[in-house]
Amino acid sequence: MMTTIRHKIEPDVCTYFDEQMNNLTVEIALPGVSQQNIKLRVNSRCLILFAVAGDVHYTKYLSFHFPVVANQAIAVYGNGLLRIEIPLRA
Repeated sequence: MMTTIRHKIEPDVCTYFDEQMNNLTVEIALPGVSQQNIKLRVNSRCLILFAVAGDVHYTKYLSFHFPVVANQAIAVYGNGLLRIEIPLRA
């Protein structure tokens, strides 16, 4: 019986605020991942990501150190890049 080897990798992540300091943008590189293989959870304290591409499992936990409005987060995925915009709480 042959065992499948899976590689757990933390993806490249870039975070930045918009010029007005109203939104946090998180960009996550997920090469080779199809959209249906992405599991993303955003709450008021953190972002949790799991994504699979073949034998590669991407995992990321990102803690927020400032208040966000998690239920208004918007995520868009295309060309291997997941972009999440999260409003900051006033």
